[in-house]
Amino acid sequence: QVYAEVEPDMDYFISLSTDVGGVTMKLYVDGVDLGYDYFFEIANRSSILGSWSRTGGKERMTALHFNKTRQEVGAQSNMLTGKVEVKIYALGEMVIKEMYDYVSTSLTADSMGGGKKCIKTTTNGSNSFDSTPEGQTASSKEVSYKLGEHLQTITLNYCS
Repeated sequence: QVYAEVEPDMDYFISLSTDVGGVTMKLYVDGVDLGYDYFFEIANRSSILGSWSRTGGKERMTALHFNKTRQEVGAQSNMLTGKVEVKIYALGEMVIKEMYDYVSTSLTADSMGGGKKCIKTTTNGSNSFDSTPEGQTASSKEVSYKLGEHLQTITLNYCS
């Protein structure tokens, strides 16, 4: 198992890279799917990811933000750590579709669906950047892929 310490009240992006092409990567924080797939059609690519949104064709990537771990009486050590998982799949069939507005799943320390560890928020990090592909507009078509065979899951356990 791999563990990492995160500093409280700091912003973090997840860096993904691959030396093979033809894969899709999905991000999960404390078991909650951030809600988007990242495609690596060709080899030797990398990307910086976080919480993603698209409005009117403009895309934005926002950092994940962490709290100090809650110290609860009687808490087991596994209750004080969270998990960032990357699930890797083979690229499935290509699909061309209309673009739509989207915001990653909101995840906070008080979320019922997850984030019960030390994630503070996945949508309000103070650092973000424009991730809009050059030339993309609200009326552009989107190339997507169906999920292929599950190849691997990489897990990073974190605590603050």
